[in-house]
This record gives sequence, structure tokens and C-alpha cells, in this order.
Amino acid sequence: MKNIILIFTAALGIVLFFSSCEKNDNEPKLNLESSVASEITTPENGATYVLTLADSANPFVVDWTATTYSISEGATLPLPTYSLQMVFADSSFDGAKELYNTQNFFFETIIYKFNNALYSMGMAADSTGDIDLRVVGGISGADYTQVSSEIITLTVTTFEPPEPPPVDKKLIYLLGDATPVGWDNVDALAMAHLGEGRYARVEYLDPGIGEWFKFISILGLWAPQWGTDDTGTPEGGPLVYRPDEGTPDPPAMPVPTVAGNYYIEADTANLEYKTFLTSGELYLVGDATSVGWDNTAGLPFTEDPDTAHVFTITTNLNADGGMKFLEVLGEWAPQWGTDQSGTAEEGDLIYRPTESVPDPTNIPAPGTAGQYKITVDLRKLTYMVTPQ
Repeated sequence: MKNIILIFTAALGIVLFFSSCEKNDNEPKLNLESSVASEITTPENGATYVLTLADSANPFVVDWTATTYSISEGATLPLPTYSLQMVFADSSFDGAKELYNTQNFFFETIIYKFNNALYSMGMAADSTGDIDLRVVGGISGADYTQVSSEIITLTVTTFEPPEPPPVDKKLIYLLGDATPVGWDNVDALAMAHLGEGRYARVEYLDPGIGEWFKFISILGLWAPQWGTDDTGTPEGGPLVYRPDEGTPDPPAMPVPTVAGNYYIEADTANLEYKTFLTSGELYLVGDATSVGWDNTAGLPFTEDPDTAHVFTITTNLNADGGMKFLEVLGEWAPQWGTDQSGTAEEGDLIYRPTESVPDPTNIPAPGTAGQYKITVDLRKLTYMVTPQ
């Protein structure tokens, strides 16, 4: 009886084994030997790119075909994931820079960012070299499915990107057809950082040559930028932010109808802008000076004939007291002072455009009586006091 039971059990095991084998034969099978790798279709192998700051907003695009796999009829696989990789020509891809990871069949960036990618990879600025690109396709989580495209080689000339400002002195830039630089986003005019998202500059606006202005945050690029809406006026209004190239352009700010030197302020935190026509003149007053606080007797500055918006005066200063710069004799506004960080040697300028705005801090006396040269730069909104 025991032998019969053993024979029956063994037979049942054989049946189950063959049943299991038959079930596996019906499951989907992946034939990796028949996989077809992606092919890079754009750019062409051997293409040459001369990257320039002037073209930095133009697109750089890489296109490729799908990676395909041979599987049993009726079966499905997840979509492949593609890794676009870049190395210096004739280098190992073991330490490749991954430009993109996607399930799409293309990579698109702008020349500025592509140049920076080369720069961060170790390619020197203003140099020419060869780089290799490839696309590695595979099923996510299954490394054994990865297949690589043929390598293409590009010859690339880089440009030196603009030097970024210090972390605590981020900049935005002014441009427009009413400004001295027009719509040239490479030579746009840097605005001084006042803190808390506020930026300002004194600049000449001429409605005779143009009608508009805007702000950008990166030289050579049109995004990010700030414009306004239909309620914006020459005197001020809301700022409308354009974060990227996929966002429509906001309208530009209209310029005032009178040509002149304007104090232009952009508040990117509260999204508003304002302009004030300045007199184009500066006068020195204060108890650190020979005229005291008599605003009718201010000492005149001289504007540099070669550098607009830079003013100087050489005069005797007292050891103690303070001073300010006025725009109009006999008026306490507009005026220029400093902030709590301003010293007797140098500091940032703070503008008081009207009587309704609180007085800025006095600029400190030098501590030692004598002759000093005071330089005021209304482009950078800074002052400097140097002994003579």
C-alpha cells in the first residue's frame, strides 16, 4: 500500500512539473538579441557649432528614434526610458554627463544652457573641442535591457558666460528702445540691488527714439523678464513676470513723454515699478560741509563728461557730522542719503524722491578734517569718499 501511495505521489509531481513548464511556455518572452537601439537623427554626426552669447536664447535640439524590443505576440512592455549622455570625444562614457532623462524622443534647451553644460563639464570658455553624444535606451528597473545608440561627434566652440554677480548682489537689467542700449539683451544695463527684491538705476529715457522698456534677469536671454499689463503707465504700475520662454511676453512699460534722466525702480518681490524724473544735478549739504544744512547754498557736483550719471566734487569736509546730496537748491526732495551700512568711505545710495518718503540716513563725516573727493555713481547707486 505504501508503494502505491509513493508511485501515485511521484506521478502527480511529474504531472505538476510538466504543467508548470507548459504554463511558462505561454508567457511573453523578450528576445534581447533582436533589440534595435535608438538612432540620433539631429544633429548630424560631424556637425560644427560656434556658440555665441548673442545667440544664447536660440534652441539646441537633439532628436532620436525609439528603442524597440522583440517580444512574443500580444505581449506589452513599459515605455523605454532614454538617457542622453555627453563626454569629450574619444573618452569613456563611464563618467558621462547626463544631459537628459526622458521617455520622449528629443532634448531641447537653449544655447546659453548648453554652453554652461560644456563649461561645467570642464571645457574652457572661448575654446573649440570635440564632444561625443549617445542615447541609451532601456526599460526602467531592468538594466539588462539597455542598448546604446551609435555615437555622434560634434565640434563645438564655447563662449565665456557673463560673470554672475555676488550671491548677495543679484542683478536685473534694464533695456528697451527708449534706453541707450535699445533692445540689445546682451548689453542691457545693470540695475543696483537695493535689497528685498528691489532694484534701481538712474538712466536716460528718450521718447524721441523709442517708447518702451523692460527688465531681464540674465544677459543674452529674454526669459526670465518683467513687463507690465494694460494698466502700466510711464510713472509706474504692476510688474508682470515671464519665467520662461514658454510663457507669453508681457507688454513693455511705456516711457514718459519728457526725455531726461529717470530714477527707475523695479520691485520684483511686490511686482511693481516706478519712475521719477531727476534734475540731472547734484548739490552737497550737511554739517560735515562748509555750507551746513543750508539747502539753498549746496555745493555743486560736476558730471563726468565721459561717463553719464557719475558726479564728483572735491571739497573740504569736517571731521564730524553728516552730509547728503540734493537735486534742487532750496528743496529737501529729491535727495540722496545712505542706509545703515553706509560708512565714511563708501556705501549704497538711498533715494528720497518726494517729501512723502522718509529721509534716508546721513552719509557720515570722514572722521578727519581735510580735503576729500566725493564720487557719486547713479548707475550703481553708490558713493565713495577719498582723501586728497
